[in-house]
Amino acid sequence: MNEMGQQSGIGKTTNQVKKIVGSDIGGLFNKLKNSSISEQFQSWIGKGENKPVNADQVTQAIGQDKMEKIAQQTGTTPEQAAQTMAEKLPGMVDKMTPDGHLPDPHSIKDNVASAGAGAGTGAMGRRRCP
Repeated sequence: MNEMGQQSGIGKTTNQVKKIVGSDIGGLFNKLKNSSISEQFQSWIGKGENKPVNADQVTQAIGQDKMEKIAQQTGTTPEQAAQTMAEKLPGMVDKMTPDGHLPDPHSIKDNVASAGAGAGTGAMGRRRCP
């Protein structure tokens, strides 16, 4: 039904977010850190409560063009992609930064698979290139 189709779209968007996070984690973290949601982003890294964000804030932080690309790749609307990211990013960033601070980029990449349970891409099995 419609709800099942919506959940399928959310799953695709979540997987796309994981792909983007895994491919340029340092760039994404830097963009969020220097954006209008930097205060919320810092809360996701820290050991306290994760401050929420809304879809408009996520779109503003990462850019409308990137949001449209995510939506196109996942077969959803930019609004739905932004909503899914607003719901998933705080927990994903929190899990990728278990020590309460930003680790170096190589350590972050190693944490991506654990943050995206069920990603199925085998990211942990990849070797780091020097």
